[in-house]
Amino acid sequence: MKTIKTAVSLPAETYHKAEKLRKRLGKSRSEMVADALAGVIKADEIREKEARDNAAYAKNPYTPEEIAEAMAATDEAMKQYDDDWSEEYNATR
Repeated sequence: MKTIKTAVSLPAETYHKAEKLRKRLGKSRSEMVADALAGVIKADEIREKEARDNAAYAKNPYTPEEIAEAMAATDEAMKQYDDDWSEEYNATR
């Protein structure tokens, strides 16, 4: 993988906490920064996907019939468990 060397400035407290964690994990500073940035990028991709999904659902919301079907399917699926959750669950409906 091609790499690019860069310099960053961090608040001292962040640096010291990251150093402590880095040493505990046995990672290099480069690995720590790359992992952190990958996490931020992934979180942003998820937020963008959720925003697209929410916009699509807002344009075409579930009908009351679809909601009732989904709830009935959930009721049926949950019957396999011994726990009697139905009163608590139905109280939220």
